Amino acid sequence: MRMTTVRRTSTSVTSRQLEVLAFLTRREHWLVGEVASALGVSSAAATKAIARLERKGLVTRSVDIMDRRCVNVRITRAGNEAIRHTAKPV
Repeated sequence: MRMTTVRRTSTSVTSRQLEVLAFLTRREHWLVGEVASALGVSSAAATKAIARLERKGLVTRSVDIMDRRCVNVRITRAGNEAIRHTAKPV
């Protein structure tokens, strides 16, 4: 008997995650440290929020080609859609 694991991705976004997404829309890419500083949180807290957003497909992370210690964060099309949908009045 073969078991298959299905991985479900949550599409719900917390208010903190919306704050991160809104911040990311201001420029093409940001360093994790810049996001942390702007939001007044630790780099660890920003990294956790960004990792959750990445699992949901709302942001991407990539290592900076000039400095491998730096991680660039970009909002995806789905992330922009999430921001746009939350900004609409119900």
